[in-house]
Amino acid sequence: MIKYWGTLLILGITTFPMTSLIMNKFDDKGWAFSKIIGLAIPAVILWNLSYLKILKFTQTNAYIIIAAIAIINLIILIAKRDKFKDIKQKWSNIAVIELLFLLLFMVWVYIRGCVPEVNSTTEQFMNYGFINKLMNSEYLPIDDIWLSGHSINYYYFGHYVSAFLSKISFTGVEETYNLIMALISAFLFVLPYSIGKNLAKNLIKKDDRSTNTVSILMAVFIAVAVSVGGTLHYTIHRMILNDPNYFYADMYHYIGTNPDTKDIGITITPAYMNIEGDLHAHYIETIFAITSLALLLQYMLSDDEKSKLHKYLNPNILLLGIMLGVQTMTNYWDFPIYLVIMSGVIAVKNFIKYKKPKQKILMTLLNIAQIFLLQVITTFLFSKSLYMSATQVRFTDTRTQFYKLLVLWGLPTLCILIEIFAQLYKYFKEKKSNKKVKKSIFKYIGEMNLTDIYVLVIGICAIGLIIMPEIIYLKDIYIEEYKRANTIFKLTYSASVLFSITTSYILIKYLYKDVKIWNRIIICVILFFYVTTFGYGLNAINYATGNFKLESYDLKANVEKYIEKNMPDDYKAIQWIKQNIDREAVILEATGESYKDNDRISVFTANPTVLGWYVHEWCWRAKPDYSAPDVINERWSDIYDLYQTTSKEQIEKYIEKYNISYIYIGNVEIQKIENINIDTLLSMGEIVYEQSENYTLTPVYIVKVK
Repeated sequence: MIKYWGTLLILGITTFPMTSLIMNKFDDKGWAFSKIIGLAIPAVILWNLSYLKILKFTQTNAYIIIAAIAIINLIILIAKRDKFKDIKQKWSNIAVIELLFLLLFMVWVYIRGCVPEVNSTTEQFMNYGFINKLMNSEYLPIDDIWLSGHSINYYYFGHYVSAFLSKISFTGVEETYNLIMALISAFLFVLPYSIGKNLAKNLIKKDDRSTNTVSILMAVFIAVAVSVGGTLHYTIHRMILNDPNYFYADMYHYIGTNPDTKDIGITITPAYMNIEGDLHAHYIETIFAITSLALLLQYMLSDDEKSKLHKYLNPNILLLGIMLGVQTMTNYWDFPIYLVIMSGVIAVKNFIKYKKPKQKILMTLLNIAQIFLLQVITTFLFSKSLYMSATQVRFTDTRTQFYKLLVLWGLPTLCILIEIFAQLYKYFKEKKSNKKVKKSIFKYIGEMNLTDIYVLVIGICAIGLIIMPEIIYLKDIYIEEYKRANTIFKLTYSASVLFSITTSYILIKYLYKDVKIWNRIIICVILFFYVTTFGYGLNAINYATGNFKLESYDLKANVEKYIEKNMPDDYKAIQWIKQNIDREAVILEATGESYKDNDRISVFTANPTVLGWYVHEWCWRAKPDYSAPDVINERWSDIYDLYQTTSKEQIEKYIEKYNISYIYIGNVEIQKIENINIDTLLSMGEIVYEQSENYTLTPVYIVKVK
């Protein structure tokens, strides 16, 4: 843990000069985000150099790139030293952020220690396998452990960043999986905390004790909402109805169940992911998304440019383009989502900043074009090896039951509508009181508090993300009942982060603001119900950890505890393979459906197999008509035939066809494949590993084929 924290501290220091110049409106000068930027930029550079086979993906090369970035930042520090004179005044803010981060990291490491196992119930096998393969690869793109001879066809940059951090912090994949989970959980408090504190300070614009109190209150509310907040589903079912069967994962399929319908949706928040143990792409991406939101806030608060060069090549805009590229490679859904959010904030800011209509439009188009171009440059090589099967946008003929939308998103939507109507009321009141001065709504917006505008823009975007799946969805391979599931999942997950920021801001704003007593009562009632949703994440943590029962702090040993307990014979074989077989060798094992224990050898050894988790490979490589690709259907049939046939000649053809080096025979193979011909398989080469005596479930053999 200390190695991870120390490494991130170094990365933060490395890019802090650049970050502090860009995020100069933040009271910590962007320190919290310098770690994310310091991790993302060298990772992107090494990714592309490794893809071009210029540099290997090694610890040494990673440090060379980090050192080069450090030198550039040192030059910035020296050249712009007059800009850093006020840094000394910010040390206390930086120290608070750092201590808060370290404390939360320690807490989440303890929580992960209570539930460290990687199992097949979610996509943990897939995510662990990705990182494992990355840790054992020299160049990118990496081979697909579940489709030997092919590279991974998935947005796995977040897993690559996890491996990058693991390499430079001298930690193995067994430790990294849970440490990166704990790290993200800690960031999901600290990053929103920084945004909240700066939203409040720029809202009030005073420098007294009350300002500091309100800013801390708002910062804590936003941070807690993002990291452990849920929806009114928790409040209603757990607290009001006191459902004895309540389970924190019930919200996952709330849309489409109870009562059951033929339209299943997926609804989760970061709090769910914090405890689920699934290092999924969208979860890793959250820290990059919040960094982009911080950069957008900085752009909204920024002063006019000091020079023409700064005007046309704004470092904030350029960094947003790189971050959008990082988001795209980590979770492709974020490309359209955050391109719209960035465009909205930039358009409104430029509308306020520039006086001439032509200048407003041209500068907005230029900024958006710059972001888009840098996103394309950042992702160019990545996109070359990525085939997107889900590309058709279709109108939906099914809708979420309205009351369920209210339960899930009614409260934050209400808060945003309150803010919109409050601003409209204020506008019409001013217009009525001073009829001599004609003030358009556009002029009024230009005079609004910049943080109010920022919150309204991202809040309206959040509402749009909730409405969108009720109109259109992105077609994928899943059956009719699940056709909207992924669209609802990805869009509303992003919306939940935006809602956490906007709702907390609006409620604390009106709690602080001098308003009529009835308005204050209404705000307090809404705030009460909002606070109850924070219990969702705490309930999930308590349930998943078994009341914080920590059997052992050894994360490295415990990550494979699931295999050790449930498949002890396979566990012993896996340890032998790690010590004795080259990571590039293809090991044949039984294939099967997703979310099952098959393909456990490829996951925990990083050795590729002929075919793994069928539906996942289908999803990543579907035909234009969304049917399964011929390659995986063919491999499925060939694998079963290889294990069952008595013909040595036929087995030899399969071995040559798929470049198989080893055949694995264990419990899954014996239980899953009917009429498995063990004798013939054992005769195909040398038995290099055998566990046929004192075995727990079934014998295990590893055959090195001729």
